[in-house]
Amino acid sequence: MASNIRKGRQSIFKEVGLMEEERGEDQVDMTSETHEEIEPSERMESTSEPISPVERNNTDREDPSKGKSRWLSRLALTRRLKIKTVSSAPPPITARLYILSMIALLITIVLPAVSYNRGRYKVEISGADAGVISPTPSVVIEDRQNSPTTICTRWAGQSALINGTVYFYGGRSKTTGDQQANTWNNDFLSLDVTKSWDISSPALTGLPQPSGPPAVSLGYLWNDLDRLYLYGGEFSDDPVAQPSLISTWMYDVATSTWSELETPKTSAGNFSDPEGVPVQRAAEGAGISVPELGVSWYFGGHLDWGTTPGWSNQIPRVYLKSLLEFTHPGYANSGVDSLRSSGAPAGGAYRNITWGGIQNQDGFTERADGVLVYVPGWGPNGILLGLGGGVVGNYGTTDAYSSMSTIDVYDIKTSTWYHQQTSGEAPQVRVNPCAVIYSAADASSFNIYMYGGQNLLPYGNQTQYTDMWILTVPSFTWIKVDMFTSTQPPARAGHQCAARDSQMIVIGGYVGTEIACDSPGIYNFDASNLQWKSSFDAADHPADAGSENSVLAGSYGYKVPGVVQSVIGGSSDGGATATQPASGPATDGPFKTGTPPVFTITQAGSTATITNNPGATGVTSSNSAPPPSSTNGGLITAGVIAGFAGLAALYLGFCTWLYRRQVAAYKHHMVVANRYSGAAEGDSNGFGVAGMREKLRKHQRRDSSSGNSEHFGWVGHPKWAAGGVEEPSPGTSGSSGGRPRPSEDRNPWAHDSYLGAGAGGVGRSKSSATRSTASGGSAEALLDGRQPNFISVVLGPRRALRVVNGMEE
Repeated sequence: MASNIRKGRQSIFKEVGLMEEERGEDQVDMTSETHEEIEPSERMESTSEPISPVERNNTDREDPSKGKSRWLSRLALTRRLKIKTVSSAPPPITARLYILSMIALLITIVLPAVSYNRGRYKVEISGADAGVISPTPSVVIEDRQNSPTTICTRWAGQSALINGTVYFYGGRSKTTGDQQANTWNNDFLSLDVTKSWDISSPALTGLPQPSGPPAVSLGYLWNDLDRLYLYGGEFSDDPVAQPSLISTWMYDVATSTWSELETPKTSAGNFSDPEGVPVQRAAEGAGISVPELGVSWYFGGHLDWGTTPGWSNQIPRVYLKSLLEFTHPGYANSGVDSLRSSGAPAGGAYRNITWGGIQNQDGFTERADGVLVYVPGWGPNGILLGLGGGVVGNYGTTDAYSSMSTIDVYDIKTSTWYHQQTSGEAPQVRVNPCAVIYSAADASSFNIYMYGGQNLLPYGNQTQYTDMWILTVPSFTWIKVDMFTSTQPPARAGHQCAARDSQMIVIGGYVGTEIACDSPGIYNFDASNLQWKSSFDAADHPADAGSENSVLAGSYGYKVPGVVQSVIGGSSDGGATATQPASGPATDGPFKTGTPPVFTITQAGSTATITNNPGATGVTSSNSAPPPSSTNGGLITAGVIAGFAGLAALYLGFCTWLYRRQVAAYKHHMVVANRYSGAAEGDSNGFGVAGMREKLRKHQRRDSSSGNSEHFGWVGHPKWAAGGVEEPSPGTSGSSGGRPRPSEDRNPWAHDSYLGAGAGGVGRSKSSATRSTASGGSAEALLDGRQPNFISVVLGPRRALRVVNGMEE
């Protein structure tokens, strides 16, 4: 059959799907330009290849001198309406933008709402977001041979307790009793406190010695729930070792790997040094970590040639009274300007607090070799207590100590230091003790156990102590513990302590020159019965029990001793009647209210689950159910947010499904619409209306015989309707000759009047679905050739649903 299309004139449509001999439907390749319509006298030729866009040519428009086909001359319109192709719809990239926008919306709404860690939800605790990020280390260190577990004496190291394991790093040691010089080392050990053991054979394991972290003494091992951070410490003095460049070393417990966090610098914040100041390596300071807050501290200490690269040994040692704060990666901190609404970066964040409250006033002196203790509940984030410590001056000929009768109290939330007077007989001033804390079941009292220590002078011939003292809070009363047992360890200083299951585990310590060796050098003290034990007895609970509060984790099964009850009142389960300092009511700071925090008992034998409520007027009995007021509002808020986020996710998922179905409907519509547009343009020798009608019938019969019940009514037919006109040209308004625009056509089946009665069987059953779009909806958008819009589906899903339902009926 010869083609009537003039040379150089091409069509963008393909005639597919209407011939009986055709076996399938071919997709029409859409173009991105506006196309001219083809004269009815010009036949469209079938092709299997995409046709390039036609050129715009005014001479190709309708010529009155040309004859028209007999059936076309009867039409009311001289020209048929255009069927829009993709050339008039948004480009494909727009659809991708909608999908990307949907994915971004899901991520921003759902993921921040709830996080999951080891089978439990994590919520904001006292201003610290407990979600943790994985730091990106600058250097990863290979492991070496395992550390020795059997030595003569070990002391002045760094330790931390994580989920039932005590880690011990570095320090000084002797391998034989007659060894004269101390050995600085980077031995790395672990002690399992999830099972019971005898002190003569503790569950001690030598871990691989790392090749990167230095051999240091008297630094600190900060920790959160997953990692250790080695900060500070001094290098060997015999033989002399030059300090390395300052950095913090991180140990990942899960992967058992060390990595270096280089060139730490300060961040600006409350009462602190400005941003960008290099962090110095200090030694002999007091350290503490609060894993539930994601924050650690290092208080005081000194700087000298053994800590700082390039320091001359002719320059005297400098003692500090600053408080270095470290915010762990991923945790927020309201005291740091850059972390008030976001987590710390991969290397953490440092704040050097130098003028908080009385810190820069007389009476707040420099100190080294003291201890820090964390007390929860008092104040929004709890408090720190600084105990002991001192300094040596005038080239080692004079000494000065921090008073044990006046305790320095640091309010974590406000970054402010206070003085607090104590009562009762105070311990002898000392350096290098250890201290742990236990809580009564109802939090009516917190009892700090301080053990051992030594004096300062004469250097090399100090006197070590073996006494045990209890400072009970909030009474701030010192109580001496009288102990006479054969299992009492030798006097010591520079040892490490850890609280677990109402017991105090003592590791290492310098025992002087009169005792040749102290091996294995691990002891255990019963904090409830106030006696040394020959074994450690592990309680039956998960290794990470009480991770929401480190003090409670160590206080499992703790009973207030009778000697403490006699001072503060109450019973072994709590109920202390002393709610304010015994020296007089506090006039400022977190103890001013005189009201203890409220704890809630969760199970028999357990201490409690904390609920910070300094404004409460009473405490919960250990045998009663928790009051409604003790419900954690943060958990409820998190649950509500998670619920709304889940609903939003479900709704967006439904809209996504609906949008995809609507896009599929749009594509199907364009194929069908183009098919019919090609069918309508037969010449006088080709397809008249009767021929087109016959093709439609044959196509419908083929679909029916093949089991395909799909009709075309859901997208409507091309609007060759009476009264319909060609779309107005850009810039015009209204419809030509007063006729309605295609989008205003309210009778999508009016084209049947042109096709005759025989056309009534094509998709008639879908008329109800199509008429539902009379108000102007998604179906009309398809009829006009506009690609579906995801935003419109989200804002008006019912319109899009009508189209999809019409397709599936």
